[in-house]
Amino acid sequence: MNEQSRTIAIVSYVTIIGWIIALIMRQSEKPQSELSRFHLRQALGINLIGFALSIVHYVLTFVYLGFIGNILGFVLFILWLIGLIGAIQGQFRYVPFLGRWFEENFDFVR
Repeated sequence: MNEQSRTIAIVSYVTIIGWIIALIMRQSEKPQSELSRFHLRQALGINLIGFALSIVHYVLTFVYLGFIGNILGFVLFILWLIGLIGAIQGQFRYVPFLGRWFEENFDFVR
């Protein structure tokens, strides 16, 4: 594992813009590491779940159940933090509950 692959893994967790930047950085990485690919997939899953949760939170707020959206947002933050810490440490650490699904279904991220 080199420093560039760890940097790509970390940047991928910093919003969807960071994910796009990390994906572009990975294209120029020689040789392409499995660590950066792994964390790109995990971070993409977290970003997509976050987007979906923002819509759910809006709807729940509309029907006076916004606190449920807040709880789900906090859970998503914890999942994001676990993924980010794994990237910082240079480890292949799946996001709990959904990480293996992200790895299997986001195989288009190369």
